[in-house]
Amino acid sequence: MKDGYVDVEDILELPEANNKTEQHVRNIVRKDDKRRFALRESRGILQIKATQGHSLEVLKLELKPVTHYTEVRCAVHGTRIRNWESIKSKGISKMGRKHIHFAQGERGVKSGFPPYCDMAIEVDVKKAMNDGIKFYISENDVVLTEGRNGHILPKYFKKAYKINTREELPF
Repeated sequence: MKDGYVDVEDILELPEANNKTEQHVRNIVRKDDKRRFALRESRGILQIKATQGHSLEVLKLELKPVTHYTEVRCAVHGTRIRNWESIKSKGISKMGRKHIHFAQGERGVKSGFPPYCDMAIEVDVKKAMNDGIKFYISENDVVLTEGRNGHILPKYFKKAYKINTREELPF
């Protein structure tokens, strides 16, 4: 499992699988708009792995290190306005996750941008990278970072705004 893939049949043998089938797994992966899982066939056996977005440490996600800020079109973090007071003082937190997630845009984005969010924060990737913060791009095109001590501080914010009205929020 050095590349993160496991045999689906091994998962389906677990009691928690509740008599699910390979077709159930295929449907879940197909319907997952955020593309959090990848399937492949190896030696005629269906295999699955996580691509990103999980709180558990995964052995080896296929993350491409960002070596120059121009590799990221933009980094937009979606959240809720009710969290803004905390975020504008403490920064964006990875909370219980391995990474902080950013979409590379807002319109039509499925991965990296939660459907419930009503505000967005654009981050200055160049400034953050100049300060030594590392960024990665996942297989499903989400920009990820551990930040510094689990946070991206407000000094790296370019812009914060309400999604529906485009009203900018001060920070």
